Amino acid sequence: MIDEVARPEAVSKAEEREGGFAPILGIELDRAYRVAGRILGNSAEAEDAIQEALERAWVSWHTLRTPEAAQGWFWRILVNGCRSRLRKRRSQPIRDISEAIDFGVADPLVAMLARDVVGRAMHVLNEDQRVAVALRYWGELTVPEIADRMRVPEGTVKSRLHSALAALRRE
Repeated sequence: MIDEVARPEAVSKAEEREGGFAPILGIELDRAYRVAGRILGNSAEAEDAIQEALERAWVSWHTLRTPEAAQGWFWRILVNGCRSRLRKRRSQPIRDISEAIDFGVADPLVAMLARDVVGRAMHVLNEDQRVAVALRYWGELTVPEIADRMRVPEGTVKSRLHSALAALRRE
């Protein structure tokens, strides 16, 4: 009898949690894929980074104080995940399976990166510059929004963007 009383409460809390998660973060997925793809330069890794960010956000959803902070919070999780992948890549280079196997299906991100001169030149940027450029130009965020997501002052974001654009021009 006690279990029957406790179950509806648990279900309603789970439904409430799920009901707030999908509408708030679901709208960010397309932009998140573009940004993660630019930061990482690999579609499979971008998909994995987004999946991990969503999983971390879901597990910690109950710790979020206000739904208004959800988008910035999710972006910080995603960017930090991308940064971790970049650091790991230095010690363990990755090889995309699509390089070894022809699946016969063109990946739009891979095609876009192959066409795009800027995409090919992103390798000259350091981790912080790459994140700032991806958030600004593919994430379409403002300097204050980038500063919030990267947890750095606006001047630092401007400096990183300036030096990154100079490096991209040289490349």
